[in-house]
Amino acid sequence: SGVTLANFLSAIARKLTGIWPDRLVYTGEIPQNADEQFFVGIIESGQGKHLDRRRTRTIQFEVLYFLQSKDTMAFQSWAEAMYDNFDTLTVREDDEKTRVVHLTGQKAQPDDNACVYQFLFDVGFHAVLAPEEGPTMENLEQSEVYT
Repeated sequence: SGVTLANFLSAIARKLTGIWPDRLVYTGEIPQNADEQFFVGIIESGQGKHLDRRRTRTIQFEVLYFLQSKDTMAFQSWAEAMYDNFDTLTVREDDEKTRVVHLTGQKAQPDDNACVYQFLFDVGFHAVLAPEEGPTMENLEQSEVYT
């Protein structure tokens, strides 16, 4: 699977700037004056083991929107736009390949001071781990047993 956490973060950022082209999206670190900007982060991730090298991974993401005191974006309309747009996510695996993932567990909430809106969702996807590098036939040690 060529999907990395960075691929997900940039897919989320692309989607947010598609809806709100005049807002900036930060990943990694929240800057000092983040008013009217977005922050995308990872809350937690997990991995389940299946047959052979198959794994299921789940990642919970959060999107934070920082309000400014005179911000007119009402929580209800913001939440509505997030629910409408964050049902699926198109993630780029490499230059020519993309993958559509279905999102679950969507949840929108304002914080108590109503200066940050938070939107949570989960991504689940299947991955196949790369096979471990084993010895090739040429350099296998020959051991002969004499009986």
